[in-house]
Amino acid sequence: MRRLVYILFLLVVLVSEAVASPVSEVRRRKRVHKPDTVALAAVQDVPVFSRRRMSTSAYPVQMLVVGRAVRVQSPENQVLPIYTATGGFYMVMRLTKGTNWLNGLPKGRYFINNRTITIN
Repeated sequence: MRRLVYILFLLVVLVSEAVASPVSEVRRRKRVHKPDTVALAAVQDVPVFSRRRMSTSAYPVQMLVVGRAVRVQSPENQVLPIYTATGGFYMVMRLTKGTNWLNGLPKGRYFINNRTITIN
């Protein structure tokens, strides 16, 4: 009786491995999606005015470039998004009420509060 149970157990294990092996092979395959060139062309041809707009600060700020630093005077505590010259999001600056200094920006052009700032 013991041998019969043992043989049945082995048969169940072997059958389950035989059935499970093709499934595990399917799961290991990676799907490669190639972009549709027509869709890419359609996305690239979107006019500039219909793209997402840049965010601005809640309150007006005064900015002045001093060397490689930017002095920002704010009437209230707020956040100020900074964008690169191509319009890509770069970072958010947290402003406190009064004078704030932004240091460490790499050389280049930036859009801060819809104004172009150039760091030399």
